[in-house]
Amino acid sequence: MDRSRTRPPQTMTMEVIVSYVLIVVGWLGGAVNGAAVSTQEFTSAERCEAARLALIEDAKARGLEDALKPICLQK
Repeated sequence: MDRSRTRPPQTMTMEVIVSYVLIVVGWLGGAVNGAAVSTQEFTSAERCEAARLALIEDAKARGLEDALKPICLQK
């Protein structure tokens, strides 16, 4: 058997992918319409936190900071 033509053994590697979810609960329509929930997935905690902070700043600029509750969680 000619061993020069055989492939080296393949190794199995496992890559753990962690994602983060930004969850936003908003009462923009008022208490009568109830809460609206939206989600967005991110590849890192830093990106999720940056989006959360941007939402908070935008809500403050519009006077709606009490109407939004954004949080980032590991998925």
